[in-house]
Amino acid sequence: MIIERANIIHMGHRRSFIMASVLITMLFLLWGVPLVAQDASSTAHVWEVFLRRGVAGAPDNLTFVDVITGDQTPIPITGERYTLVGNAVMYIDRVANRVMMVYPDGKIGEHPFIQPGTETRRVDWQLSADGKKIAWTLTEGSPTALTTLTNVANVDGTDVHEVLADGPRNAIRALPVAFSPDYTILYMDFQPDGFADFTPMPQYAGLIGVDIATGKWDYLPDEPSCFCGAGFGNGVLLRLRVSQDLSGFDVHVYNLAGKIEQTIPAKPLRGYTQSGDVVISPDGQRAVYALAQVQNFGRADQSVRTVFMLIDMQLKTQIALTEPITTFVEPHSWTEDNSALLLTSRQQDGTWKINLSDGKLARVADATYLGTVR
Repeated sequence: MIIERANIIHMGHRRSFIMASVLITMLFLLWGVPLVAQDASSTAHVWEVFLRRGVAGAPDNLTFVDVITGDQTPIPITGERYTLVGNAVMYIDRVANRVMMVYPDGKIGEHPFIQPGTETRRVDWQLSADGKKIAWTLTEGSPTALTTLTNVANVDGTDVHEVLADGPRNAIRALPVAFSPDYTILYMDFQPDGFADFTPMPQYAGLIGVDIATGKWDYLPDEPSCFCGAGFGNGVLLRLRVSQDLSGFDVHVYNLAGKIEQTIPAKPLRGYTQSGDVVISPDGQRAVYALAQVQNFGRADQSVRTVFMLIDMQLKTQIALTEPITTFVEPHSWTEDNSALLLTSRQQDGTWKINLSDGKLARVADATYLGTVR
């Protein structure tokens, strides 16, 4: 095992001590991630979480890395849809079809209150931006008569209540997407069941807002829309739509509190027909989305060219942040005081970073970075 200590990084008004470059089955190159920031005197225990996917049906390898001691806990898991929740990683066991929780000490157990029923076809969940609330849906019924049951709770299992029972609908299910900052609205999407398995990045068809107190819902402005990308953050919805001249994607900016809409014109890039993975910076000043040219998606001869578009929310402009790249990666999270972006891939292991200053893509870890747990 090789452990190297990274430089002490100043973040905000505090200093962060980050352990870097831990050899798990490869040498990880870690960086100053804002969520890891802590005082030297802090007693909070923090772990970085990495994923290496299994091949040919083999289990995935989930590894917790203690950022103070460098100790590692590798755990084989037959899972998917890994989500960091509180002090654990939540996932669905693709063999047992149960929602599970795995902890930094290696313990694994069933999620205490989110589980599929005997008639459940699919379970989906979504955390609030601050990780305090969780919404989940149970999709049931036949393909031509789908019913979606939606619940919301605090992540500790308190205040569990149903907010929406929708259906039956013909091949359409509801999917939780985001919470409003004050937790009064749950944003969801009506989308064709199973269609997301054939798209290279998440797409949304009919976004709605559900009043969590009353269960009443309504379509968001200009919805239903095209089956295109979208992103929520800081009380704002960014909706991507194909421009009228088909040269790119306009970015429609909706202030959901004031119902104000503005449009950021497309940057013409013909042939780039797929867009999505919108990630808004924590300060709400910038956003990035992926614009891709995909051929033979999901096949052995698949080819991808991706450009990441940088949106300036103040100037209402969008520009190409990168030159076209052939690695199929998606924005994961902002880092380094919103001056850089971490990226991961749904199709291969690894973590990459783009600095906004030069737009260059650099691979910083051989495993997929999931985030931090405390």
